[in-house]
Amino acid sequence: MIPIRLFGDPVLRTPAAPVVDFDKELRNLVRDLTDTMQDAPGVGLAAPQLGVSLRVFTYWVDDVLGHVVNPDLDLSKEEQDGDEGCLSLPGLTFECRRAQRVVA
Repeated sequence: MIPIRLFGDPVLRTPAAPVVDFDKELRNLVRDLTDTMQDAPGVGLAAPQLGVSLRVFTYWVDDVLGHVVNPDLDLSKEEQDGDEGCLSLPGLTFECRRAQRVVA
């Protein structure tokens, strides 16, 4: 498990770069993201949270484990409210409004 960067770390406030090399390093990053997310435990983790400023994230939603590289997101106009947590803000949750559906 790789340590998760916490709120205040500059990498979390820097726009992530697109992935251009789909190679062994990317496969290793996805594995590290997945292992760290599952060990935390969490339902999502982005590469910057491991100190890597690339557009990659892993997720665990509805019993589906996956990852997305260079996502473009299409957010529904319908929204939902609910508690949201973040592994970079351990122990904290906040009431948030977010899209009801997202297509990557």
